[in-house]
Amino acid sequence: MQEQTEIRVFIVDDHEVTLRYLSDIIHAAPDMKVAGTLTDAHAVEPYFRDGNHGVDIVLMDIGMPEIDGLSLMMRIKNLCKGTLRVIMITGLRGVIFPSEALRRHANGFVAKSRHKDEIIDAIRRVHKGEMVILPDTDSEFSTEDIPSQIPDLSNLSDKTVKVICMVAKGFIMKEIADKIDISEAYAERLKNIAMHKLGAKNAAHLGAIVEKYGLCRGNE
Repeated sequence: MQEQTEIRVFIVDDHEVTLRYLSDIIHAAPDMKVAGTLTDAHAVEPYFRDGNHGVDIVLMDIGMPEIDGLSLMMRIKNLCKGTLRVIMITGLRGVIFPSEALRRHANGFVAKSRHKDEIIDAIRRVHKGEMVILPDTDSEFSTEDIPSQIPDLSNLSDKTVKVICMVAKGFIMKEIADKIDISEAYAERLKNIAMHKLGAKNAAHLGAIVEKYGLCRGNE
């Protein structure tokens, strides 16, 4: 049996133009192959119901009509029992990496506005097991801004850790304050302390650091 050498990529996007563009740049890569495409998000789950069909990477649009791309991503990964890697993509300008996508175990996030070489490189890196974060160029951080070593949370209070874990899940300050039974101003202060300690530029960057290193495992 001949060993598979090409990275097999499956594309899910309701926009035909985007689908053609992504297909073209993947076809042009010598080590990749388009394993399939779908514009109808409702057809994705049935396709992967009996396995990954040899697909290595799925590029999936986050925002599709009537379908939550993140929930769909989780369902097909569960169906394929860990044999599938999924990169979430979006064409929304200025959108930075959503911590919710990380929390739901996406393998990467790539803005459609990124250069074709960056998109191809992201696919290769995710195929190797890396997590790749390439938000829109208007955003404020990228993968390179995430610390290369696991941050130390031992000097943060229990309440501060709880705050950053809830920030990583996408909760707003009022929800965090109510949940932990502190004032909204105090919750904001704890978040800012954590951002300073971890070198985070904003809440989404904080969420990305937390999720990359699993800092909140055991604090769910």
